[in-house]
Amino acid sequence: MKCANCGKEIRAGSVYCEHCGKEAMIVSDYNVLEEEVLHSLLEDDEAFAKRQAALKKKQDEIDRQNAIKHKADEPETKKPTGNAFIDKIWNVKKNRIIFILICVAVILAIAAVIFFTSFRFKMIRGSSLDNSGKYEEAIEVYKSALEQKPDSVEARVALGKDYIILEKYDMAEDILLEALKIDSESVDVYKALIVLYTASDNSEKLQELEKNAPSSAIMKLFDDTVVTPPAASVKGGKYNEDKEVTLTCDSGCTMYYTLDGTTPTKENGKLYSSPIKISSGETTLKAIAYNDKAEKSIVTTEKYQISYEAPDYPTLSPRSGHFDSPTSVTISTNLDGAKIYYTWDGSTPTSSSERYYGPIDIPEGNNVLSVILVDKHGMSSDVLRANYEYTP
Repeated sequence: MKCANCGKEIRAGSVYCEHCGKEAMIVSDYNVLEEEVLHSLLEDDEAFAKRQAALKKKQDEIDRQNAIKHKADEPETKKPTGNAFIDKIWNVKKNRIIFILICVAVILAIAAVIFFTSFRFKMIRGSSLDNSGKYEEAIEVYKSALEQKPDSVEARVALGKDYIILEKYDMAEDILLEALKIDSESVDVYKALIVLYTASDNSEKLQELEKNAPSSAIMKLFDDTVVTPPAASVKGGKYNEDKEVTLTCDSGCTMYYTLDGTTPTKENGKLYSSPIKISSGETTLKAIAYNDKAEKSIVTTEKYQISYEAPDYPTLSPRSGHFDSPTSVTISTNLDGAKIYYTWDGSTPTSSSERYYGPIDIPEGNNVLSVILVDKHGMSSDVLRANYEYTP
């Protein structure tokens, strides 16, 4: 296309000539080829414009995402406090980091102080001391924990167990009974009391504890953890005769005993196999049972005092009298193992005198029969005297 004023080529669609500046008056130089070229150029411009628009849209989205990311990465700007010195320090990133670290350290320090003075830490500390065998130190820690939490059953049980280990049985019982008042169905308290009464050989209190068990679950503790102690056929007490004591225990148990008051074990006790004879004097029988798991019972203790008494007179038949025909005297007793001695001359008989084996004849004349009975323990009766007169 050419300008009608200056004749120079101008771009298609121009309103003014870019060369002379006048309103473009186009000289028609149209032909089919130029029309096709022009149409092609217009299509290219339109496609180009679309591509540019698409690229611009994509670039705008990338810029928007970058702007969001950049904003997130930027530290939040603290509003001024009004104090220039503080604002100046806070606006320095390094100072802010130091301040935050200090705050975290202070918080951790406070948390540590709270934990290391807490009831729970003291219980953990006490347990650690127990594991190291430092029971006295552990007791002090548990006492401190109990001061912090006066109604704690857990602390009382821990204290009780340490007192048992140190054989302070009275103190253990006091603290555990306190725990039982707080929680009458605590399995841990009952376990500790069972251990206490077993260790201290207190069968009466163990039986009383079992009798007052509040539930079947507690009752089961006695079946699972307690070996039934031996039972003696003869209870301790004062007797005037020897006693034979039979020991019994649950099936499968093995029993050991001592007669000198010492606590029996497998090592120092005598294995029970037959009735035990208790003789004159004071005897303390102690017996213990072991089950097939080598668990032991509490110790059964029976104290016997055997004081022999002089036996009664034997029996004479006839008792005395005057006889004119040969007569025999029969002497009898119901004491097993007893021996009878006699004299006819009025003297006091001894174990060296004539021993009675069967009926004895009354000699002629007026005679005094003197008789004593010596029992199996060597105890002698008083002298029995009877007058017999035989005149043929």
